[in-house]
Amino acid sequence: MSQETTGMNYLTMSDVVLDDKRVLVRVDFNSPMDDNGNILDDKKIKSHLPTLQSLEHSKVVLLSHQGRPGDEDYTPLEAHAKLATELLGREVTYEDDIFSSCARNAIKSLDQGEVLLLENTRFNAEEIMNRPPDKQAKSQMVKKLYPLFDLFINDAFSVSHRSQCSVVGFTEVLPSVAGMLMDKEITGLDKALKCHEHPAIFVLGGAKANDSIKAISTILKRDGADKILTTGVVATIFMMAMNIDVSEVNRKFIENKKYIDQISIASRLLKEYSGKIIVPQDVALNNGGERQEVEVDKIKKGNLPIADIGRETIENYSKYLKEAKLCVFHGPTGIFELDKFRLGTDELLKAATQASYSVAGGGHTLDAIDQLGLGSKFSHISMGGGASITYLSGEPLPGITALKNNTFRYHKG
Repeated sequence: MSQETTGMNYLTMSDVVLDDKRVLVRVDFNSPMDDNGNILDDKKIKSHLPTLQSLEHSKVVLLSHQGRPGDEDYTPLEAHAKLATELLGREVTYEDDIFSSCARNAIKSLDQGEVLLLENTRFNAEEIMNRPPDKQAKSQMVKKLYPLFDLFINDAFSVSHRSQCSVVGFTEVLPSVAGMLMDKEITGLDKALKCHEHPAIFVLGGAKANDSIKAISTILKRDGADKILTTGVVATIFMMAMNIDVSEVNRKFIENKKYIDQISIASRLLKEYSGKIIVPQDVALNNGGERQEVEVDKIKKGNLPIADIGRETIENYSKYLKEAKLCVFHGPTGIFELDKFRLGTDELLKAATQASYSVAGGGHTLDAIDQLGLGSKFSHISMGGGASITYLSGEPLPGITALKNNTFRYHKG
């Protein structure tokens, strides 16, 4: 699909010659891992297969990260290369460095059709600095690697909300295009972003409440939603903003997560966008592993943790979703990993599939969709958690902006 047919202002893989080219591809193989370093979920790696299969006549080098410094899943990428080999059906070799002379020699010795995965990009300190593309282009990673390549492909939509070295640095110095997954994500999310049909309903929950509340502000500012249905930690913060006593255990949870400052932001949003932000009528409390449903004004009595939305709220929210022209679902409604507290997530996901156009994003949301077998019933499923909600807020993503600027720089003639 070319730029002319998509109307996009970035180029895709079909706009350039790939055969026998030396191609550097930013992928996102970052996956859940167990304590023994085994990959627990192959979704991320699988999502890049169409791009990698299209490069069977190129010399291919892959860049990815895994985990964050200090986290248990901050590991080398050897297991990722092995799994990618199985899934792709041809060998993906692994190099335990990024731009050392050994790594560069391995890149230079690649033959057509060979694929090499370099080490975890976050093992390099410059990678985790958010800096503008022109500054990232001066990083050691970019300076050492870019002369070895003809083309850069960004296929990692899910990290393109970060202005990091491996995402934006190479676009300054190499012709750059969007990979097939990247193009699919932008196309699928654009339909939601540019949807002018009503009602447009967003369900925002999950644990990263500051990201979701920022998204609520941006979405409502651009008049992108008729209603925003809050769940999970996001709902707890909005309840607190409405002076609902959520009990000490839930207040402590919000404090420990360092979300106290979000309460005043939620309060302002409730005033500014009266009637657009919906909070639960009832919740399910975790009473020793059992589901105890109460109206929100009764939460204070038990001093028990909120673990899901209640049945009244499920019914009310489901009506909104079934009637929606656009539904965006981001983040589970509670602790869906526990059977007693997955009811809200399950029922709202089922209802969301009945909207005219339905989008789901976020790792936990995708896990729940998989478990329910609903994948084919959503119009678009995004592999990007933070990236998808940032994109749907209408904010530019540095990785995509860098591709667009590259198109102008290298292909304006």
